[in-house]
Parts: sequence; structure tokens; C-alpha cells
Amino acid sequence: MSPLRILGIASIALWLAGCGGTLPQRTGYDRRTGTWKPAPGGSRKTATSPKPPVSEPKVAQNPPGAEPAPGEDSTIKPSPPASGEVMRGEASYYGKELAGRPTASGEIFDPDLLTCAHRTLPFQTHLRVRYPKKGTSVEVRVNDRGPRKPQRIIDLSRAAADDLGLTADGIGQVEVEILP
Repeated sequence: MSPLRILGIASIALWLAGCGGTLPQRTGYDRRTGTWKPAPGGSRKTATSPKPPVSEPKVAQNPPGAEPAPGEDSTIKPSPPASGEVMRGEASYYGKELAGRPTASGEIFDPDLLTCAHRTLPFQTHLRVRYPKKGTSVEVRVNDRGPRKPQRIIDLSRAAADDLGLTADGIGQVEVEILP
């Protein structure tokens, strides 16, 4: 073998060995922690760092421009929604494609349970969802976050959508009442 050929093969081998040491090993993005999941059995750190924790939104206690009283905190945490409050908007449902996967609350999603996803309501909040088009209603429990589409206010489990008669339509206008 000629010296040039040996040098070329050695260069390629060194280049491949060097590249393998710098590539991050990751298998998928974890939305709950905001990081990449490491490869199984891998002990190297990934190239990304975790996101800082998201703080609660602050609501001004005093009117704009007013000074807080001495010793008074100028912010308060928003209070949970009152029982009986009614929201109106579009609903959809999600079914068997997510069965067995963890929800945002950590509970495993079961499409046969009467559950739903809401963007801001606390987990375990009970809701009555009415579908005026069919004259039906169902009680559900919030155990996930969503929906992703901005025009929708709630995503229902397949069982809840079946009880409402929403599965045939796919999407529908509903009234959501917060229960005590």
C-alpha cells in the first residue's frame, strides 16, 4: 500500500473518532423538564441545559401608578376561578393515540375516563360540559394541559366526547361550568 493511501485512511479514521466524541447523545425532547432525554446507558451530559422554572404570573394589587403601602406586597397570586363560572367556546377531543402516555398532571391517560385538558384550571377541577347542539352534558375532571389550538377552550377524552355526542362532529361549541 502506498504511503498516501495509508495517510488518507488514517486521516478518515481520526476524523470519525473525533466526531463521535463531540456529538450529543439524545433520544427525544422532554416537555415536562425542558431538556433532551439522554441516550440509554449514556453517562455524558447533553448539549442543552434545563430551562429555568416558570414563575406564577403576578397580578398588580394596586391600580397602575399607585404606590404600595409600606410593608405591603405589591403583587398577589391570582385566585382560582369561582364555582359556577361559565366559559363558552370550541371543544375537541383526543382519543386512543395518546392512551397510556402520562398527562401533564402525571396521571396516565385513559381515553375511557371522563377527563379533559384545560390551559389554566388547576388539576382535579371538576367541570360540567354542555353541548347545546345535541342538548347533552357530561361531568369531567381536569388532568392535562391543552388544547394546543388557540381557538379551543377544552380538549375532552374520547369517553367524554362520546357521552356528549361530539365524536361525530369532531369539534363543537360548548359551555363549560366550573363545579364546586
